Amino acid sequence: MKDKKKKKKKSSFVWKIMLWGVVFILLILGGVSCFALSQIGNGPSPSEQKFFSRFPNFRDGRFLNLENVKMDTKKMAKSAGFFRFIFSSPNAPPRPNPRQELIRKSFPVRPEEFNVCWLGHSTLIFELGGVRFMVDPVFGNAAPVPGIVRRFVSSPLPRAELPELDFVVISHDHYDHLEYDTIRAFRKKKFPIITSLGVGARLRSWGIPAERIIEMNWNNYTTVAGVKITAHPARHFSGRTFDDRYTTLWSAFSFERNGKKIFFGGDSGYGKHFAQIGREHGPFDLVCLEIDAWNERWPNNHSFPEEVIKEFQELRGKRLLPIHWGVFDLAMHPYYESINRVCELAKKYNVPLLLPAMGERKRLP
Repeated sequence: MKDKKKKKKKSSFVWKIMLWGVVFILLILGGVSCFALSQIGNGPSPSEQKFFSRFPNFRDGRFLNLENVKMDTKKMAKSAGFFRFIFSSPNAPPRPNPRQELIRKSFPVRPEEFNVCWLGHSTLIFELGGVRFMVDPVFGNAAPVPGIVRRFVSSPLPRAELPELDFVVISHDHYDHLEYDTIRAFRKKKFPIITSLGVGARLRSWGIPAERIIEMNWNNYTTVAGVKITAHPARHFSGRTFDDRYTTLWSAFSFERNGKKIFFGGDSGYGKHFAQIGREHGPFDLVCLEIDAWNERWPNNHSFPEEVIKEFQELRGKRLLPIHWGVFDLAMHPYYESINRVCELAKKYNVPLLLPAMGERKRLP
């Protein structure tokens, strides 16, 4: 009888441990889910979608590209590449890239006439005609939960050390271009945030007042702090979950002041829009184009190195700054392959390259 009682007590204890284990796991999963949901932000409301429906690039609740975008889902399903987002990436650089540490005092109180500072990936700070602005500010990882899509290298400029800005531009809502923590840090600032249609809903849900948000469709322009800002077509997609793709718009942007022009491509595969932008808005003194994350599984969402050179030529650029590389592993190619190929092609086709280290401030003529 005593042995039976002991067995019952032991069994009861084991079940209690298992039960508490399950409760603990559920609490962890619940906490992670709540955290991830906060990182996603709200999508456009039904009334906003109704407003978007008047535009030719919005149909049946989705924004459209000017040209079709192919996704080879069979190849993607066979690939085991997703695990590089969780574990150490095989494409990580063998050694740290050159970088220059920055603090707020690294920037002049009065912005310069023409200066650019690349912080890695697609995050840049421009100074144009005495105006300072930032594009796609991301300082952490490129995912809704910690530990996934980790950075190879930390930002050379801590978020808390950002200099005074006149405005911020966000090209689209992917995690490597729109970061929750950064937007939350901007809540009490005064500067406006310019972005693509629909992305404003995310910003408002994170505490940015509606009066500080300017949403733009392709081929629209606005003027902020004396800088003419134009939104241009891009060939890409949007979304922060698996079921909200194409519900917000993705754009390239150009900036013009005092006779100088900058083109910032955001994310885009090659398409006919580059030649059209070049004809109607070029030439550009500085062209910033993404060079990384290309793959035959998604051939139209990002630009292959050969296409980058063609885009630069069609935009009628004077100087090319390669971006969207150096920080994250978002495709399946070796770390240095994109920049090495772009450098080789630029030499072949006499394309002037601007290749700053991360954090290096470059004054332009």
